[in-house]
Parts: sequence; structure tokens; C-alpha cells
Amino acid sequence: MNKSHHVPPFFPLPLLAVAVAIATSGSACHHAGAAERLGHGDAEASVAVTTVEVTSREVAQTQALTGTLTPNRKSDVAADATGKVAATLVERGGVVQSGAPLVRLDRRSASLVEEEASAQAGAARAQQALADRECTRADKLWADGAINGAEHDRARAQCDASRLQATAAAARARLAGKNLGDAVVRAPFKGMVAERYVSEGEYVRPDTRVVTLVELDPLRLELSVPEAAIHVLQGAGGVQFQVGAFPGETFQGKLRYVGPAVRRQSRDLLVEAVVANKDRRLLPGMFATAQLVTGTGAQPVIPETAVKHDSEVDRVYVVAGGRIEERLVALGARQGGSIAVLSGLRAGERVVAPLSPELRDGARVR
Repeated sequence: MNKSHHVPPFFPLPLLAVAVAIATSGSACHHAGAAERLGHGDAEASVAVTTVEVTSREVAQTQALTGTLTPNRKSDVAADATGKVAATLVERGGVVQSGAPLVRLDRRSASLVEEEASAQAGAARAQQALADRECTRADKLWADGAINGAEHDRARAQCDASRLQATAAAARARLAGKNLGDAVVRAPFKGMVAERYVSEGEYVRPDTRVVTLVELDPLRLELSVPEAAIHVLQGAGGVQFQVGAFPGETFQGKLRYVGPAVRRQSRDLLVEAVVANKDRRLLPGMFATAQLVTGTGAQPVIPETAVKHDSEVDRVYVVAGGRIEERLVALGARQGGSIAVLSGLRAGERVVAPLSPELRDGARVR
């Protein structure tokens, strides 16, 4: 009876040595990778930060709005005279005082007309004086019975006509004087020249637009209030707003004018706030994001140094569980270096302030 025997596989000795070497090498690589990962984990805990606690404070309650800055007054200044432009005295961007000359017209024709009208007015006054003396004599003769009633009435009519002619001549003289004065076009109020439309040698008429003048101090902030938020206008007064040209800076205004009706197409109400602008940093046409102050209430407050301002969003870095959490927030009113948080934070949390470039979401902190 034949018995089968299990013969173990045969490995040549050199191959067995190679297999052992590969296994040993793999184990060493595994331990080296683990050590390397451990070293990276230790390096992660190297971000040092300073934190402040989010506190709750009574701050102004606001309604977020958007709007546009507009001039308090804007005028397309008309020539109000006829003639050729002799000189332009302002350029775009120039600041002028009320009554300052803007454009000067050729005055020679107006001066001659004014002289003629003045002379005619003088002659009419002389005729009136003579007619008054004739009327006095006619009254005396009629009283003495030397002339009849018809002659007396003719004398009185001539006297009245002379008086009216003298009045008309004086009015023409004043009009000629006004036209002479209007040969210099003057600014109706203090403001900045937005545009100049005429140059030397051009001929203008009374309705010709020569300069556009805008008043920059104060400005008006035109705001659009949604129909659902109109109720907040009762008791509202102050307005805080920001513009893209000066990120992180807050400007103040006071609600002054409220529209009489909701616009049918956009379903909103136009209101205007008056904004002081003595340094003329703000310009008409700037887009503004505003907060209309409607009252006071408790809200989370953080230092302004804890906020990172981007082009469209604001973010803070919250420390929780030994790590940094990057969080988007909606900001409210600013006051004295602090800023109210409308959403995104709770009182008692801790935020990083001041900020540093190495902050990142998920980083371990000391």
C-alpha cells in the first residue's frame, strides 16, 4: 500500500534571505512614517494667540439698509444773459464760494445798452417834471375859471402819461443794468464744480447751461426702506453707514426726510439722512451700507481688532476646544473701538484679538 507524504515547498536559501530583508524594511518604514506623522502633529500646536471674551452690552438696535450718497443741492447754472463767452473762471473739481464768478461774457454790448437806457430814463424824468409843473398851472387856471374842463382834463392826462413813461424808462434802465451785471455768471451757493460746458468764444443765451455745481457739505444719504420694515422709522433718528472707499470706517448721519408713498415697482420707501462732510472725503454717487438706529438692546460686543474685513464678508476667529474656528459674522453699530455682533457669536465665547497672519481654521492654539 502506497502512502503519500506532504512535502513542504522548497525555498532556496538566497530567496529566503531576500524575503526576510523586505519584511524588515517594510516594518522599519512603517515605524518611520508613524514617527514622522507624530512629529508633524507636535509642530501643529505652535500657534500662539491672545483671546478676549465676547461680552454683552446695551447697544443701538439697527435696521440694515443700502443707499447712495447724493448732493444736498445740485444746480445746472444758466447764463441768464445773451452774449459771447469772454472768459471761463473755473474748472471741474474747483471749490467756489457763494457769489463767486464762474463765467464772464463780453460786456461791451450790454454796457452800451445800459447807457442808452439810463439816458432815456433821465429824459423821461425831465419830461415828467415839466408835465407836473404844467399840471399845477392847469389846476390853478381851472380853479380861476380861465380854462374849461376839457382843457384841464387834457393837461391832467398828459401829466399822467409822462409819469407812466418815466416809470417805464426807469424799468428799462434797471433791466439793462441787470443784463450788464449778468455778463458775469456767479455761483448760487458754495459748492464744487462738477462740469463746465462752455469755453471762450462760444455764444450763449439765457437758458444755456454753463456749469453744474454741487453742494458737498452736507451730503444726503438716500436710503431704500423695504415695505415690511417701514415700522422701524417711528422713533428712528441716527444713521451709521460705511462706504467701500474707506473700509472699516463708520460715518454718521441724521434721518431728516421721509418719502410720502411706497414706490409701486420696488415696494420700498425712500428716506434721506443728512451727513456732515466738512473734509469732502465722501462724494456723491458712493454706494453705502447703512444701519438705521431704531433703539437700544443687549447684543454681543467684541473689539474691532478681532474682525477681519474682506471685500464682502466679515469674519472672526473663535477659540474652542484648543483649536481655532473661523466664523462669519454680521456686524452692527461701532462705538469707541468696539463693535456689536448681530449674528455669528454668543456672549461668553472667546475670540482672537488682535489678529495675526498665521491664523487658520482648525489650527491648534496655545
